[in-house]
Amino acid sequence: MMVVVGLAVMAQTTRHERSEFSFKNTKVKNADGEISHVKMGAYVGNQLVKEYTFELPAPVPEDMAELIGTVSEEDLNFDGYPDADIYLGYMGGFANNTWHEALLWDQQQHGFVEAENFSGIGEPMCDSEKKCISTVLSAGPDHRVSTYYRWKGNKLVKYFENTWAMEDDEYVDFSGLLNYPCHRFDAMLDGRIPINIVFQRTDDDVVAGYIYYPKAKNPAPIMIAGTVTQYNGTDYYHMYEYQSDGIISGDITIEYKKEEEWKEVMSGTWTNPKTEKKLEMSSMTYSREMPKWFTQSLLTPEDPGNIGKEYSFQKWDQNYQSMMGGHITFRAAGKNKVHFECGNVRHNIAEGGSETGRPAELKGNKFEYRDVNECGYGFSATFYPRFVVLNTITGNESLGCFGMGAAFDGIYIKVKQ
Repeated sequence: MMVVVGLAVMAQTTRHERSEFSFKNTKVKNADGEISHVKMGAYVGNQLVKEYTFELPAPVPEDMAELIGTVSEEDLNFDGYPDADIYLGYMGGFANNTWHEALLWDQQQHGFVEAENFSGIGEPMCDSEKKCISTVLSAGPDHRVSTYYRWKGNKLVKYFENTWAMEDDEYVDFSGLLNYPCHRFDAMLDGRIPINIVFQRTDDDVVAGYIYYPKAKNPAPIMIAGTVTQYNGTDYYHMYEYQSDGIISGDITIEYKKEEEWKEVMSGTWTNPKTEKKLEMSSMTYSREMPKWFTQSLLTPEDPGNIGKEYSFQKWDQNYQSMMGGHITFRAAGKNKVHFECGNVRHNIAEGGSETGRPAELKGNKFEYRDVNECGYGFSATFYPRFVVLNTITGNESLGCFGMGAAFDGIYIKVKQ
């Protein structure tokens, strides 16, 4: 269970190094004579610096508690310093269903901090090369589920799961998805069309993945991309379904809120851009289960040397009864430099390009360019393998540059390498 208390004993007037620390444990019995808690002291030499008390998930008879409180000192969060993994017992069922707590060494504080979300995941396996922690637990008599986690600060974050049959000899490598957490919604459209929506979400709230129609004549993943905003604990996703030529073939909205550990509230719609027919999502479920057809992230930063020549998106506009959208072209202007020409006609027309002698300069997979057309408008471009995201970076006053609040904003699909 969670750390009940961490009692500071020695005044921390001296900055101790990690190599100075050792641990000593004492098992504590309850009224029935069973081991219910573990007290662990962090020592420097013979001096107790801090004492921690851990509650076992279930009391254990003393003759079965030999390994309870065992401390493994390994680098759990891959920062180069050994941490403390405390074993607190077997939970029953599958052999790997064990309980652990962890203390992480913080070099800035020169002390240990409690790890969040580490307990209850099962028997952890650390991969220092991929900088992830994984577990394998039972998913019934014939299946197992592998779960992958990465650290965000001192919090262990679940990235994705994969359920597999024990008799399946096929190995699927999901390591290409370890850059961002994965999310999955399964639902029925209009009560009759099953769909799988699977995507990743960046720290900047860009989302990208696939929608899959398992009962289509020739089922295949279709790329989706969009953004997410959060308000009062609810995630509001807005994504488009893109064909390879940049045509938007579906408009997807999802609202999701986790109210309690086992209580989730969610809803969603899929809209046909041309007919504006809206289909409600029902029987929705949320998970982090990854299908075998999604193994490589769409949100890997693009190599500056691999930027495409043309990016585009088009969506049917009912008012004009035609396709409206955006188009941007790039041409090389030296190492990590490009010239661009952009046009966006979703609403009013926004057109502009880089000045002669002033190309955009890439820093990694992103550039910022200001004073487009010498009218004060600025935007950023963030490149991924299959699309580029354009966002306005100047204030509302700059939106008068093109008239009627027009801007370059949008997700443009790579249509020409």
